[in-house]
Formats: sequence, C-alpha cells, structure tokens
Amino acid sequence: MEKLVAAGIGNRPVVFVTHSMGGLVVKQILHTAKEEKHDNLVNNTRGIVFYSCPHFGSKLADMPWRMGFVLRPAPSIGELRSGSSRLVELNDYIRLLYKKSILDVLSFCETKVTPIVEGYGGWAFRMEIVPIESAYPGFGELVVLESTDHINSCKPVNRLDPSYTETLKFLQKLKACYT
Repeated sequence: MEKLVAAGIGNRPVVFVTHSMGGLVVKQILHTAKEEKHDNLVNNTRGIVFYSCPHFGSKLADMPWRMGFVLRPAPSIGELRSGSSRLVELNDYIRLLYKKSILDVLSFCETKVTPIVEGYGGWAFRMEIVPIESAYPGFGELVVLESTDHINSCKPVNRLDPSYTETLKFLQKLKACYT
C-alpha cells in the first residue's frame, strides 16, 4: 500500500484487475488504506475485477489441515481456509464500499477442476480451487466461465472470450460513469 501511494496510485481513478489471492491482497490494501487515512486510494478506486478470487476461502487451503501433521502450512494459509473470519471482515469492508457506490465489482468464477499435480502416464490430481460460493462475494456482477479452470480464468483465449468481453464492458461502463 505504501508503494502504491508513493507512486501516486489513487490520485486519479483506479481499477484493480486481480486473479485469485491478488484480489484478497487488494482488499487488504484498501482496508489498510482506510485505517491509515489514505482516503484518495480508497475514494478513487472505481472498481475491482476479481478473477477466481477466494473471497470466502479455498478448498486448496483447507487441504493441509485435513492431512493433519503430514503438512505444516504457513500461518498465512490459515487465513485462506474456508470460512476464515479475516476473509469475511475484508469482504464486508468491500461490500460497504460497493453499497456506498464508491466502487463497482465484477467477479469471475471457474467451472473446471485444475490440475494440481500431474505425472507420467496422464494421471493427475485435480481439484476445484475456488468454488462458485467462494468466487462470488455476494454483490456486484458474477460471470461464470464455462469450461475454464483456476489458472486460465484470467487468460482469455480471444477477444470473444467472456473473460475479455465482460471485463472490457465493465471498464467502459466505469469510464462512462466517471468522465
């Protein structure tokens, strides 16, 4: 947040385009900006695009705890577990900004499982990393990306791909509202 403010981010309108945990980082940045009275950054954030953001946690982050003492995850992974109170707090803050019409939100959801580990002979361990119930923050627009996994949700295959067209429409809408 300090580097963004020092670089002048927030002096003019800004839209954050995020993927996965990057969306949580932006939420944390905006929450910290409020606490540290960097009002320009908060008030000039016009929108956030969330590609497969685990607003309410990720099944992938739940796995180490299910495996007991086999894996010892970093403490920060604990905050990404399903139902994390910190994630709920950050989501409530962004919801407040949305309700006050300070910013708009566009969220994308993956629909395919993502290969986590692949091996010889074609075998793979795959899982849905961010399910729809976590990818949708409960406000703003949601676009369900058919046949798209977590890794590729933010990688449009062409200009007709909804991950491209919907983001472009969102940006054009914000531009029209604030010019």
